[in-house]
Amino acid sequence: MTAARTLALLGGDPAITLDQTEAMKWPLVEQEELDAVAEVAGSGEWSNHPIRDELEAEFAAYIGVNYALAHNNGTAALHACAFALGIGPGDEVICPATSYWATAVPVLTVGAIPVFADVEPVFLNLDPAAAEGRITPRTKAIVVCHRGGMPCDMDGFTDLAQRYGLKLIEDASHAHGSSFRGRKIGSWGDVAGFSMQTSKVMPSGEGGLFTTNEKQYYDRAVLLGHYERIGDLDHEDSRFEHTGFGFKYRISPIHAAIGRVALAKLDERNARRNAGIQYLYDQVSEIPGFSVPPMPDHVERVYYRSPFMIYDPDELGGLPADRFTQALQAEGARLGTATRLRHRGGLHTQPLFVERKHWAFEHPDNAESAARVRYGPGTLPITEDPPVNRVSLPRFTQPTPELLDQYVAAFRKVAANASALL
Repeated sequence: MTAARTLALLGGDPAITLDQTEAMKWPLVEQEELDAVAEVAGSGEWSNHPIRDELEAEFAAYIGVNYALAHNNGTAALHACAFALGIGPGDEVICPATSYWATAVPVLTVGAIPVFADVEPVFLNLDPAAAEGRITPRTKAIVVCHRGGMPCDMDGFTDLAQRYGLKLIEDASHAHGSSFRGRKIGSWGDVAGFSMQTSKVMPSGEGGLFTTNEKQYYDRAVLLGHYERIGDLDHEDSRFEHTGFGFKYRISPIHAAIGRVALAKLDERNARRNAGIQYLYDQVSEIPGFSVPPMPDHVERVYYRSPFMIYDPDELGGLPADRFTQALQAEGARLGTATRLRHRGGLHTQPLFVERKHWAFEHPDNAESAARVRYGPGTLPITEDPPVNRVSLPRFTQPTPELLDQYVAAFRKVAANASALL
């Protein structure tokens, strides 16, 4: 067998030879970003600047909601979500455990108890049926996280919220531009929080956005962390303007300026990324052993995290997904492994929850919940042992056709030589 046909893992030449630096570069810093920063920096208004209001108005219009409030990060925006809804001691909030800690820890911050429910087995988003099984008389809200940019089943969660009288929080940190049934993610819940951290699809360096259709929730979010705007509230809560509620969550104008440019470029950049992934989906799904994850027609997703192909090892002689991925990486593919989906065991296994290392667990109003709610291994089967029958695809930000074709060739080469890897 020639070196070109021999797997690189076994001493052959790699299939992917093109430089991938530009194809995977993120964030993309172009002249518009530099000009926006220079304008704000030159103004000397480094704490308060009209650019903040422009970002809020434009993002609210883009999402299709009445209000947006810019924060210094996504965690602050999610804290504002819980505070805005009046969640506090005595309440339980259902959350997924396959997410970053900021999906659940703000529930503790306001003094309530997070209750973790299991996820569906394909995209590892919170499962409405599993969430329903965790509802008790103390349940106040459900937090859904649109993991990796894939929208949750908003039909299911909207139905749950209506039937049980619950509030719905969207952690949309990964999902700027995603939609469900033609309606943008971030407009389905009572409130939503977005992150604009550097890695996100709408980056500003650091930043977050709170969105809602309800003025009462917007006003509560202002009370929590935007003391300089409390005096503008048109009701008695304006009396708190000289103290606020102890948090300072306003966004830096320089980050707001970058975020505003990122919003203007969001759809074009998402489309470019999605087109590359769709090309790989179309090509790789023709290779034995691979199929595209089932995507409902009413969902339009973005890709914050790496997409993947469903892998059937039986079609390639029983070759494990991790071994296939290892061979792809040797061919030059920049991919994670299938086991990266294990999320360090899930949030519910972390010491903060297992050891109940937060004052909220000691609050007398939470005594019943703290005694009943279980954390730790053995409570969420899918979260703890998610499927590994999948192989990652790259999340190119600006791929070239030539590089995409080299990736397809690498998949074909490894599949054709699967027996050599067994």
